[in-house]
Amino acid sequence: MAKPEAQGDMNAIATVEDDRILDHADRDSEIEAYAGATGTHIDDETNKRLFWAVNKRILACMLGTYFCQSLDKGTLGFASVMNIKADANLQGQEYSWLGTILYMGVLVGEYPTNLLLQRLPVSKYLSANVFCWGVVIACSAATHNFASLMAVRFLLGVFESCVQPAFIIMTSMWYTKREQSVLTSLWYCMTGVQLMVGGLIAYGASHFQGHSLKSWQLLFLVLGCATCVWAVFIGWWLPDSPMKAKCFNEDQKRLMIERVRANETGIQNKTYKRYQMLEAIKDPVIWCYIMLQVTSTLVIGGLGVFSNLIISAFGFTYLQTQLLNIAQGAVTIIVMVGGAWMATWTNQTAIIMHVWTLPAIIGTAIIYSVPPNPANKVGLLIAFYCTQFYLAEGNMIFSLISRNVAGQTKKSTTLAMTFIGWAAGNMTAPQIFQDKDAPRYQKGFTAHFCLYVLFNLFLITLRVLLVRRNIVKRRDASAAITGEQETSSRTDEKIEHAHAFDDLTDKENPDFRYEL
Repeated sequence: MAKPEAQGDMNAIATVEDDRILDHADRDSEIEAYAGATGTHIDDETNKRLFWAVNKRILACMLGTYFCQSLDKGTLGFASVMNIKADANLQGQEYSWLGTILYMGVLVGEYPTNLLLQRLPVSKYLSANVFCWGVVIACSAATHNFASLMAVRFLLGVFESCVQPAFIIMTSMWYTKREQSVLTSLWYCMTGVQLMVGGLIAYGASHFQGHSLKSWQLLFLVLGCATCVWAVFIGWWLPDSPMKAKCFNEDQKRLMIERVRANETGIQNKTYKRYQMLEAIKDPVIWCYIMLQVTSTLVIGGLGVFSNLIISAFGFTYLQTQLLNIAQGAVTIIVMVGGAWMATWTNQTAIIMHVWTLPAIIGTAIIYSVPPNPANKVGLLIAFYCTQFYLAEGNMIFSLISRNVAGQTKKSTTLAMTFIGWAAGNMTAPQIFQDKDAPRYQKGFTAHFCLYVLFNLFLITLRVLLVRRNIVKRRDASAAITGEQETSSRTDEKIEHAHAFDDLTDKENPDFRYEL
């Protein structure tokens, strides 16, 4: 980096950087029709009105879709205490493999689905995939052995692989950075809502006895058909982008685009750029996101598949276990929204993520060390609920990715890489709980302790990298304006956001600042 006295060298470097930005700047033609070179001021009242107009279309569809995905994916957990293991003659680790094969499907579908999301209308592509997995869930009622269950679970994973990447794209497309953390937690906490609603549905289906159709088969049929109906609705109701939203007038479209200008993450660009793909692969920050996904899902995935079996091992009946999903779902919602609110309030997402691991570690320690008996089953249940704090890590990782990665090709590559890590973690997670270790699964919980340590180490590394990048960007911006380089962080800097829609990556855009 040039010293202040070497003014000529500094100007030469600045010129090279400016030329590089001009070479890579590529504003999408649809955005060009609505977004000017400079920003437009939007007052608070107008901003709130736009925010709620967007929620009516975007948030409503994200909540419903993620609820359907969580519910459909969780049917195996509900069916585990509805005699599916005996009816399908599942032996040994075969039940665990049903949890694993779902994420093998996600793993296979992740890269092509992210490429397609950059090129195709988001809402139409999402709607088609939701309809397909609804059909798969309904067809699951016809399965009768391990092989057929493996087939439908694999297909379910392939079709569901588009959901989280599509939502991250939609969240960064429609919402400001400050809004994204809480918004991400809202659709992610549908995991908790599905535990509550799914628990009631499963409880009702459990009473369907004495018929040729088994209770778990009825559950698959009802949920599959309901998902297909929802898919048709979102295909009609959900707009593809602010530019193509027929439900908004031209002035609203322009303002909706302007309100996300300061994100510096752009809205869309359908041109594939190889240099952005390579930047994503070489970026150590992206690899931190991947490892955070892996170390978190290795815990979350196992708890999700085995939660009902773990709780029933405390001494609860299978009907009580289904009803206790309601309380578990409520806890999940509270910790997810609470974590996102704290992250937004403090503007320190990584630190809140560290704090949220503590209850999970304590709960895991109690379950590991205390043998279950009728006197302590409530205490063990509370300890298990403490482990649910770790579920909030998932949505906070998503919010960091949506806010901190710019350049549409880099973003699609990053999403593919991180969700391959997400799928790999979830795919492996059920294997941590071995059938021979039932009912306490102490070896599995020992592995969780190790994963908590690794997660926190990767999180520390990520935050250090982001802090250093912000310092360098602020120093370079100051040097370009004053001819001096400041080594300290400035909180009063003024950014014009002239490159917000130029499809530059977060590293090459001088106006981009990383959220911590």
